[in-house]
Amino acid sequence: MKRWLAAAIIIGQIPALLPVGTFRIESTDSRVEFVMRDNRGGFTGSTDRVEGTVTVRQGEGESFAAAVEARIDARTLVTGNGLRDGQMRRDFLRTDQHPFITFRGTVSTRDRPTATTIRAVLRGQLTIREATRDVEMPIDVVALADEYRATGEVVVKLSEYGIPIPRFLIFVAEDPVTVRLRIRLRRI
Repeated sequence: MKRWLAAAIIIGQIPALLPVGTFRIESTDSRVEFVMRDNRGGFTGSTDRVEGTVTVRQGEGESFAAAVEARIDARTLVTGNGLRDGQMRRDFLRTDQHPFITFRGTVSTRDRPTATTIRAVLRGQLTIREATRDVEMPIDVVALADEYRATGEVVVKLSEYGIPIPRFLIFVAEDPVTVRLRIRLRRI
């Protein structure tokens, strides 16, 4: 009975236990992937060159919010095919002129935090090349003593960022691209 009472007290305290302050994205444990579908099956690209900060603060009641500033080094995106990687960077992302993909926005909780996962929404402005668009991504966040781990997925359209749809001989890509995040944040 004492264990159940202790567990109930701890679960009731979860919102008060969430770490607040400024956290840095740990690129060694973070990853951004994109999945591009095409008429031949598609491919996945990724990078672990993600950097930025997240400042978490407690809102009213049991809510939490965070300000996010992050960027991805687009020059490091790889797909497992050197020829495709070179063309992606040169012709589609134009990384010589726009080396970074940036995001500025906020995270807010969707539900009351639980003992395991915080369901939240990442909202803000994603900039690829010269185009900036609003995006919204549901994310799952796990809070630890001095860090957070977050995962999420969103679909973006290349055409909304002025990126031509990749085509080569019989290969024709689809416009929507699925972007997946796996981020680890450590307190600064």
